[in-house]
Amino acid sequence: MKTKKSIVSTAHKLKNTKLIISLFLICCLTITTSTAFGQNNSNSSNLEQLNSLKKSLKKISISDLGSSISVSEGIKAYTFGGELLNKEELQSAISYGLMDPESKIYVDTNNAISLIIIPKKEDEVVVNKIHAEGLKRISEEDFLNRRIRFEDENYTFYGANNEKLMPEDALNKFKSGMYKVDAYVDDNDQFKMAYLLKMTQEQMNQGIEEAMKMQNDFEAKLKGKPFPDFRLTDLSGTTHTSESIKGKVVVINLWFTACAPCIHEMPELNKIVGEYKENEDVLFLAFALDPKSRVDKFLKKYKFDYNIIPDSQEYITKKLNPPGYPTHIVLDKNSNVVFLFSGYTPQAGEAIKSYINSELKK
Repeated sequence: MKTKKSIVSTAHKLKNTKLIISLFLICCLTITTSTAFGQNNSNSSNLEQLNSLKKSLKKISISDLGSSISVSEGIKAYTFGGELLNKEELQSAISYGLMDPESKIYVDTNNAISLIIIPKKEDEVVVNKIHAEGLKRISEEDFLNRRIRFEDENYTFYGANNEKLMPEDALNKFKSGMYKVDAYVDDNDQFKMAYLLKMTQEQMNQGIEEAMKMQNDFEAKLKGKPFPDFRLTDLSGTTHTSESIKGKVVVINLWFTACAPCIHEMPELNKIVGEYKENEDVLFLAFALDPKSRVDKFLKKYKFDYNIIPDSQEYITKKLNPPGYPTHIVLDKNSNVVFLFSGYTPQAGEAIKSYINSELKK
């Protein structure tokens, strides 16, 4: 049985897995039929072409695309140094570089990805981790289990060349799922600092394979079966039980307050709650790992319209044991699991709505 540490440690590996795979497949299909690739000329000439191309496009982030991810037939990729990648190199750039927060992404007027500028693909190895002197290294599982907040002024994060990272940059690298954490504590076991080091493509591939296996095992354990019995009380004081939810389509979210992808998807989830607010046959429950005090503090900054059940850690880890966070589950009116997905993807909202509507028609 996986421990709580192992569950949390895979959250960042899972959160972008589906998105990475979908992007990779889309781009492979596009590359196969595309003929709009130039040859690698001199970097100076390529830089001129690159600068001209950028003027006709709009710079965006992956999160800006939402669920409308598409790729232009003539997509091109350059390195930061101005090297134009050929057809074969582009496929690797898409699968590895597109999710890198350091990459620059541009779309055309149809919101299709037309240009990607990627950093040089190389292992990030710190020869001398000067900022870690006198500190004790902890495992990545231990770091994740502590749920460190990147904006805390008591903590510092560094890149591969010992450069200090701004909190937002460090968080973006961590959220991308492409960086491993090399974390350190003092003699009192208090977290002090960490290095964020880019994984190799082999490490990423291994992580994706592991994440997909865990997702498949999770589905095999729960899908099509009764949701495990529970009796839990939400923030309003309402107690929800396995019996009280019978006859309703129940949408469940498993999350915790320091989960960046959980927070990122909340506006989309709130929209779904709004669409069904007049329907008494649909119930939204959010099982939080955190205690009530931490959830209350979180809600002063963020809006989350599900019926939030704090202090759910024991139930989640012992009865459900999800492979990552956030995790979405939809139950039919007989409380059987009809849909579940762990990790972040922009398409989660549409999938949830589809299953709600399908079950309401029955």
